[in-house]
Amino acid sequence: MNITMSKSISALGLAVVLMSGLVSCKKNEIISSVVVDGAKPTTAFTNTSGSLVVTFTNTSQNGDTYYWQFGDGTNSTEKSPVHTYSAPGKYNVVLKVNSAAGYTATSTKVVPASVAAVADFSLASNFETNAVFSNASVASDAVVWDFGDNTATSTDANPSHKFAGYGDYSVKLTVTGLLGDISVKTKTVTIANTNLLKGGGFGAGDGANWLTWSSQASMPPEYGYTTDKPAGGYDGCLRFKSYSNSAGLNHLIYQPVQVVAGRKYSLSAVVKAPAGGKNNYLQFYISKDANTWIESSGSDANFFLALNNYHAWGSTSNSTTAVNGDLYKAVVANGSYGLGVVTAGVYTATATGTVYIGIQCGVYAGTSNGDILIDNVNFVPVN
Repeated sequence: MNITMSKSISALGLAVVLMSGLVSCKKNEIISSVVVDGAKPTTAFTNTSGSLVVTFTNTSQNGDTYYWQFGDGTNSTEKSPVHTYSAPGKYNVVLKVNSAAGYTATSTKVVPASVAAVADFSLASNFETNAVFSNASVASDAVVWDFGDNTATSTDANPSHKFAGYGDYSVKLTVTGLLGDISVKTKTVTIANTNLLKGGGFGAGDGANWLTWSSQASMPPEYGYTTDKPAGGYDGCLRFKSYSNSAGLNHLIYQPVQVVAGRKYSLSAVVKAPAGGKNNYLQFYISKDANTWIESSGSDANFFLALNNYHAWGSTSNSTTAVNGDLYKAVVANGSYGLGVVTAGVYTATATGTVYIGIQCGVYAGTSNGDILIDNVNFVPVN
């Protein structure tokens, strides 16, 4: 007898096998069947986790084979597997159960893989009464910040907050972990004005704190500009309105501050400038003389952090790249030009007395291709 067909059919809990054979050309066709009956399976499982290792307990009924998908691209055919995740998180775990009778059932469950939550944070930065907090918590799923000043709470991961005034505040961070646990961290945060510059926030009235160098005064800036601002800026900012000139334009504002010999001071700011500027520059100086602003490689140079199209701010085709945010990072990413690059923006006073912080913006026969915006200029002691 020759076997000409073998086929399995699963329906209504019956497993049927059909076979046919021929003894002669047209006679003796034989059909046989094997019927397997059985109950439908149900799927269910539990899990335990206090780390990245999760133990799964299969409580399914009437199962014959099992297929797990752990939600991280891996799988298993064990009945009750133990799985190690590579990172904390919440994973969609799928269990598929097959019965001997051919039935299938599937269930899906969100499973956390994590250690217990630990709340922690720091004051990342502050300018005047504006503060930015950094969440350093472990295994957090949700956060609530209480800033200790009777204002609204925040659920942002790394919030910005404006305090009503200077002083000490009891800031509390409440963290809900991936496992549903709660952790709380409270710290006293001091909001103090250590900026030696006045009007570094460039509000509408802050122009009174800055002097203009008479030799470079061809494009006066706007104080208190609120239509736009650099990333990380607050309220109003300083705006050098979009400019271009075939002969050259420049403007320099400055302010005196008192320093002590041997002490270190950090100069920082946030800036925003568009792409496409040609022969353009934005430079910050620390000078010992109100009439000496030197950009050079000589020993008397005092340019500190500079974005300059002639010194790798932009492409070789003489077109600036867009910048938006921290001044020091922007300078390092665009030519590393200025004496403060190697000191991470820190100035060491060589004598006790007055130094002058200058901000210069201009163009050599070219264009800015848009507004130049400056905010949060800080000159603070760091030791």
